[in-house]
Parts: sequence; C-alpha cells; structure tokens
Amino acid sequence: MKKLALIIAILIASAPMLLLANDGSARGEIKPAPWSGDWWSRKKGFMIKGWPGHSPSPFERYDAYVQSRTGKNPGTVAWEGNVRNAHYNPNAESWEGHCNGWSAAAILTAEPNRNRVRNGIEFKTADQKAILSEIYMNTYCNFYGNRNWGKPGDNRDDIYPDEFHRLLINYIASGKSAVVCDIESDRMVWNYPLYKFESTWTTGWFDDKKLKVTTTCYFVDDNVKPDFIGCKWFSVKYTYNLILDQNNAIVSGEWTGESRKNHPDFVWVPTKDAPNPANSNLENPCFDPRMVKEICEGPDNRDFRGGSEVRSPDAVVMEAGLNPADIF
Repeated sequence: MKKLALIIAILIASAPMLLLANDGSARGEIKPAPWSGDWWSRKKGFMIKGWPGHSPSPFERYDAYVQSRTGKNPGTVAWEGNVRNAHYNPNAESWEGHCNGWSAAAILTAEPNRNRVRNGIEFKTADQKAILSEIYMNTYCNFYGNRNWGKPGDNRDDIYPDEFHRLLINYIASGKSAVVCDIESDRMVWNYPLYKFESTWTTGWFDDKKLKVTTTCYFVDDNVKPDFIGCKWFSVKYTYNLILDQNNAIVSGEWTGESRKNHPDFVWVPTKDAPNPANSNLENPCFDPRMVKEICEGPDNRDFRGGSEVRSPDAVVMEAGLNPADIF
C-alpha cells in the first residue's frame, strides 16, 4: 500500500509538468490582484511621523482611537519610535522597511478603499494600509529557497528556476494564491507580490530534454503614494532552462542570460496572520487585532463612545435592507 501511495503521489506531482512540457506554454493570474501600497521605510518613519500633507500619523490616529475606546494609550507610536526595536531608525539602510508586511497584507486582506471615521477620528485609506502593513509583519507562510545574506558560501543561483517554475504553476496557474518574491538575488530584500505570469518554451536544438523557457512575471508595485488605490504593476522577464527526465518530468533547472544575475532570491506564500512572539520585534506588539478590525472593517462611521456602538438611525435602516430616503 505504501508503494502504491508513493506512485500515486509521484504521478499527481508530475502530471502538470507532463502536460505543460507538451503544450509549450503556461500562464496564470490571481484575481482580484493584491493591492499596491507604500513599503513604509524604516528610515523615513511615515507610520509614526506622518508625511507632507498628512498629520496626525497613522499610528497617532490608532493610539487616539484605542484611548477613546479603553481610556489607555496603547503606545504604538512610542514602541515604533524606539530604535532599539529595529523598526523606525533614522540611520537605517535605504532599502529597509515594511515590504514584507505590506506584501502579506496585500494578499491576505481586502484593500482599504474608503476613509472610515471611528469615534470621531478619521482613518484615511493610507492610515489603514499602514496599520495593516504593520500587523502582518509576522505571518504564517510557506517559504521556498534560501536568503542570500551576502556571506561566503551563499548561493546566488538559489532559488533554482525549476522550483520557481513549479511555484508559478502550483500557486498562480492553479488560482490558489499570489506569492511574494524577493526580486533581487543580493543581500538586500525587495519583497513584491507576484500575481500573474506568462511562460513559453521550446526544446533545445540537439536536446529534447532541455526546455528553453521565457517567463514574464507581473509584480504589484509599492512605488506609489500612501493613499494610492488599486494595483499598479511592473513586469520582469526571466529566462531559464528546465531539464526533463525520460518521463518528461522536470528534475532540475538553470538560469540563463541576464537572469543568471537578475532573478528572485527566495519566494514565500503568506497563509494567515500569526501572533507576534513574546519578546520579539517582528511587529509592533502594541497593536490589538480586534481594534484594527474595528477600524478597517464595517460601516464608514462608527462610534463606540459610551461603551457600546452608537449607530445613526440611517445606519440601522440600511442594515435592514431599506432606503432611509423612502422612509424619512
């Protein structure tokens, strides 16, 4: 029975590759696409200081809201602003930021696409995106490849193209999920959600077990203003060879051309939010997911002052499926 189960598992795993090897092309797209947002530089500190034309900052608004709900300031600004916590740091490297939190939030949550008022405090779309990008800094995920830390012995060819190609098929072509790529193979990390790809291939002139592949990948861009709504994207073309065995299953691969140096370093797939471990600086521990949900979900206006939500008559009527204008 064990041998039969193993054979079935091998057939299931290799069947998509057999089909694709004969077809000569593959593509996939996740809809709706993840949303674009700022990558929240550690050096600039927009989350706690705001940016030109936007004040108070997102975390100042959050602290004010929680204090109005509980009578206590949760201290998200104070924690984030403490350089010992390795989040905001005016001396941080220019590439350091919250791109992993934004990437995970953009895949796992609906885009904040309208302003919301909570206890009289307005949370604009940029505020909501900043808060979500913080609380998704630590997520459960499936991780593929190894990070290049720029140390002797680190392998710049990893992630290998055969594994990368399988991930495109298994996650995006199947419609399961967008993935996140560190698109640079050096020590710096630039995370971007990858939600769409198009691949074509031909066999080698003298070797029908070598597929010469060209794949265009579409990434969600973070080079946008904090209040940008929608999906701005950019594309990168990769070339690589896939090596087949006698059964036409992919067994290995090699980056080719410019992609020898310009290819993803690692790939990860966020699955759900994870609690921040105790004594960890992975994400700001002063955030309460329940409060974040109150802010980012529900009606445009909510007022909890007085211990319970105070709703307008119009809101009650609309929740009943009626039009206030037809009644009043």
